[in-house]
Amino acid sequence: MQSRPFGKTGESFPILSFGGQRIVDAHNCTEDEAIKIVNTAIDRGIRYFDTAWVYSDGQAETRLGKVVKHRRSEMWLATKTYDGSHDGARRQLEQSLGRLQTDHIDEWRLHNIWDYARLDEFTSKGGALEAAIKAREEGLIRYISISCHTDPQILLEALKRFPFDSALIAVSALDHFILSFAEEFLPLANAKGVATIGMKVLGLGSLTHEVERSLRYAFSLPLSTVIVGMETMAQLEQNLSIAENFTPMTDEERLAFFKDIMLLVRPQNMRWKAADWNDPREWLPRNRGR
Repeated sequence: MQSRPFGKTGESFPILSFGGQRIVDAHNCTEDEAIKIVNTAIDRGIRYFDTAWVYSDGQAETRLGKVVKHRRSEMWLATKTYDGSHDGARRQLEQSLGRLQTDHIDEWRLHNIWDYARLDEFTSKGGALEAAIKAREEGLIRYISISCHTDPQILLEALKRFPFDSALIAVSALDHFILSFAEEFLPLANAKGVATIGMKVLGLGSLTHEVERSLRYAFSLPLSTVIVGMETMAQLEQNLSIAENFTPMTDEERLAFFKDIMLLVRPQNMRWKAADWNDPREWLPRNRGR
């Protein structure tokens, strides 16, 4: 697979990375299957593994940890804090370290900053960012990250407040049409040397009928790497094949893809950009919580 530099860290990763949210019972993936999938991913060249404290009440981290215990040196571990407070974030970090069976996290993310009020909570005095800075000083984490699914302007504001090492952003082809991170955030992030990780590539299932074009679209963006959730060996093999044989989309191919998926650009298919996740009938307003 093609590899790309990861911001200013000095690391490089293959374009395909592993999203660890789906190796859980809720996605009909057993523990034995999860361990086999993760081990195979490493054997085939994947190095970057993303998970989160909140995924399936800790089961996602715990299962990943069963591989980390034996293959830590081969893996870059990224996990997240959902709690915006200093003390709450610290507790979640300590739980994540235990579940992942490691003494440090390579990249710790402030998770899902969906509006400015949440950004304020995380970055204010007594917030999770202070916990991250302290944990980095202690050697418990190496790099500080942030993630946002909704409005790219929130992340642009975040970069004004703190020099985050990386950002996890929603970049499905559907995202191109509404509050686009690819259009609004990527140019500045790349100019600043901020590593960028793409997510939501298959639109939470809305684009599973277009796996190859969806991955090629994301790989063609100027991202550092792209995480894809995989709950079966067949999905892993399919994604690896696409990544290993990747050629950038031409302008004509991208335009044809956009035409074919345009009717899917609706809040019901993009809950992460809906005003209400549980009742996705309207789009999220720009600058919510400001």
